[in-house]
Amino acid sequence: MKKLNIIFAILTLTVFTVSCETNFDDYDTPRETIIGFSRGSATVTVPNGGESSRDLDIFISDVASTDRTFNVVVDPSETNLPNESYDFESTVTIPANERFGVIVITGYDISLPEEDGIVTLQLESSAEYISGRPTVVTIK
Repeated sequence: MKKLNIIFAILTLTVFTVSCETNFDDYDTPRETIIGFSRGSATVTVPNGGESSRDLDIFISDVASTDRTFNVVVDPSETNLPNESYDFESTVTIPANERFGVIVITGYDISLPEEDGIVTLQLESSAEYISGRPTVVTIK
């Protein structure tokens, strides 16, 4: 009985060891650069008569030896706030040898609607990279 258990254990280990022949040699394969917001949504809570800011993190899929700058734009079809209710940095710079960048969006208590206002920001598309998902910023 002991020999049967030992043989069964050896056979089981052999099956698991031999069956794992997945090849992961493609990690060095060149891929397209993808850039996008790290989060799909964010909230800026503005006090009455005041303003409030929030950082929005941006991630890029590869590193470069030089700084890279990308344009950030508003998607007007997904935005219900007037321009005077918010402000943001229209470009983001990813420093050399880094994968992250940050822009700041500021909400102002000017012409804010009774319900939550929404601003949808997108990284501008280019033939050199793929623009990832937008971020929806709720300003209330």
